[in-house]
Amino acid sequence: MLKPEYFEDGYDFHPVIREIISRIHTDGPVDGSSLETLALIKDLHPEMLNGDEATLLSTMGLFYKTGEPKNLFELVYSLFSASIEEVLGEKYTPIQSDAFVCIRENAVFSFSAPTSTGKSFLFQQLIDGVDGDAIIVVPSRALLAEYIGKIAGNTGNDVLVLPFIEIVNTKHTRKRIFVITPERGNELFKYIDQTNVQLFLFDEAQLTEDGIRGMKFDSFVRRVNRRYPQIKKVFAHPFIENPEAQIVKNELGEGVAKKYDQNTVGKLFVTHKNGRFFYFSPYDMDHGEVAEYHGDVVSDVIKRGGSCLFYVSKTSIYDSAIEREFEPYIRLCREIKNPEALKLVDEMNTYFGTTSKKRSQLVEYMKRGIVIHHGSIPLKARFIIEKFVNMGFAKLCFSTSTLIQGINMPFDLVWVHNNRFSGNPNKAALDLKNLIGRAGRMSKAKDKFDYGYVVIEAGSLGSFKKRFNEKSYISTISLLDSNNEEYSADYQDEVDAIVNDTFNDNLNLTQVQVDRLVDSNNEGWIEFILDYLMLNGKPITAAAYYKIDDTIRKQIKNAFQQIYVSQLRRRDLTTAEKSILSTAIPILLWKIQGKSFAEIVSLRYSFISRRDERRALRKQLRDGVISEEDFKRELLGLTARYSCQAQQLPNMKARSVTLFKNESVLNLEYDLVIYDTYDYLDKVISLSLKDPLCAVFKLYFEETGDVRANAFSNYIAYGTDDEMEIWLQKYGFEFEDIEWLKPCIDSISEEEIVFNNHISTEIEDEEKYEVVKRYLNE
Repeated sequence: MLKPEYFEDGYDFHPVIREIISRIHTDGPVDGSSLETLALIKDLHPEMLNGDEATLLSTMGLFYKTGEPKNLFELVYSLFSASIEEVLGEKYTPIQSDAFVCIRENAVFSFSAPTSTGKSFLFQQLIDGVDGDAIIVVPSRALLAEYIGKIAGNTGNDVLVLPFIEIVNTKHTRKRIFVITPERGNELFKYIDQTNVQLFLFDEAQLTEDGIRGMKFDSFVRRVNRRYPQIKKVFAHPFIENPEAQIVKNELGEGVAKKYDQNTVGKLFVTHKNGRFFYFSPYDMDHGEVAEYHGDVVSDVIKRGGSCLFYVSKTSIYDSAIEREFEPYIRLCREIKNPEALKLVDEMNTYFGTTSKKRSQLVEYMKRGIVIHHGSIPLKARFIIEKFVNMGFAKLCFSTSTLIQGINMPFDLVWVHNNRFSGNPNKAALDLKNLIGRAGRMSKAKDKFDYGYVVIEAGSLGSFKKRFNEKSYISTISLLDSNNEEYSADYQDEVDAIVNDTFNDNLNLTQVQVDRLVDSNNEGWIEFILDYLMLNGKPITAAAYYKIDDTIRKQIKNAFQQIYVSQLRRRDLTTAEKSILSTAIPILLWKIQGKSFAEIVSLRYSFISRRDERRALRKQLRDGVISEEDFKRELLGLTARYSCQAQQLPNMKARSVTLFKNESVLNLEYDLVIYDTYDYLDKVISLSLKDPLCAVFKLYFEETGDVRANAFSNYIAYGTDDEMEIWLQKYGFEFEDIEWLKPCIDSISEEEIVFNNHISTEIEDEEKYEVVKRYLNE
């Protein structure tokens, strides 16, 4: 740990360096305080480490960062590295090689390791090594983009890579890699006979502790184990002490678990107090600050070309508090000039549909190398942001807990400004460690020891040290097996279906939910919806929906509510649930008309900001009906329409919270509409409403033969009833691309896409080529 004398002028660190290298040689790089000391030496006196840096990296086993050996010690370790490469075929670190062997020799392997230990590289090798299909399960859609991008970039066109389960391009596919969240995993079981799954990778498997989402994770794990008992399963976690709990809690039989404590980067810890910074060591519980950091550590990192992550609350992003609190650092970020960076900014602008009147602060920040990252940012936008960061264009990042979920965006500095972490104390400690694991970039520079900074608010120093030094465990008992009341009766069906293996894979519901839908006499509600929302085989527009008489619209909303609640264990929705569902209906209508995300956001913003009323006022002003003074007064008096914030359903604890409360239509944040609209499309429509609504209309079609019901089910699931457009979505294309792709296709089926000559013209555009290249079969 840090000592006061380390900060005295002329202190000789050479004996300390030799002692630490000797200790690492004996025990491995498991002592974080030793790496903390090395980070301090590198920070204050880098010249003292120059002669030993290569030896240090060899001793740490970071063989991919070492150059030619310069002494006997380094030569011995280079021989060790060569032997690993000879046996396993890759330049693995000792941790990677041990994990690789354990995975190869065991049907189930659960392990824990700190961040930056090369897990992603190991996983890529495992995926490349299987001849059959692989399923990668990640905790959230936030991590999907990263995995899809990396895997697709490292595989040939004969490997199908998708963020959902579909069997397509079979004529040209050698194997499939599906990257999914647990919520999307149930679709796998429809295709057991059409897949050849040989590997399951469960990344960030500590998700098992995350309440309802943890229960769904365990549910999927158990279904996988029941249907694929002999297939290899790997569970990866950061920082937990008992990775074997994953095997125990889900009854996975014989398996092996290991905890790796080896670190790869050093960390320096500083507190922030009254605008000043002070070094401290979290390994020393008895003492506070050791010495003052002379200067501003954040400004220094930015000026050196580094990047800083600020862990903040979502509220502080939404109400722009971050702009006030971190204004000096934001001011240091000048507009970027790099063409590649500006290309990503333009891509974001196009996706959001921003204009001078519909301004996005997120996009304005990106122009200066500042990014925002949280769970309500659309998946495609997060992919652009993560690419922006990993290409080195970001100077500052303001993020919520989404980065805790394992997204590989390392930073030179992590500032824990928000000290609140959800869940029990054990989970809070685990999330904190996972967050600060982002501090310190693992570079590829040869013979270079890497380190980063962690900044803690002085008022949180005590709680930080306590959490930092607590050992983190996951429970050996799943919510599925407990009598825990954390989940409501709404989720009891899934628990029972796991126990009894009673899922309806075709409809993505439990069988008891399907039975309720069949027995609920929904026919009248279904006919009412079809009569008013389907016209000549197509759904009406949202504009037409708003023109329907209020009484009828209320009945339409009630029909959806009655249908949705009929598959639950209760007879009615709460007021908040009804409000959420009502708000979702016009968004659903925009979606099923094939509107792009930018169009849906723009339409919703226009509705909330009372565009028609504002236009009417301007017309009255132009026509001389009202004066300039009256116009301004009337305009200032207009407030945003009520629009309930999105929350996943069912949720008896949901609250009716409006997106803008008494806010003038002149001051509405466009970004908030972007975020909430994405939450509606993702959490409400896709995750909550799609499966039960599609099921009820499919069942009605099978019972009555009413083709409107089958079409409406397709519109809900895919946003279209056009067969080619449905197939293109199954191949992974988005609506924005389908428009230009359709004229280029002669035929499409499960087997392949047959392109015509028009495609050669379209793919002269580099962006379009990137979209379609995996299916060109050149």
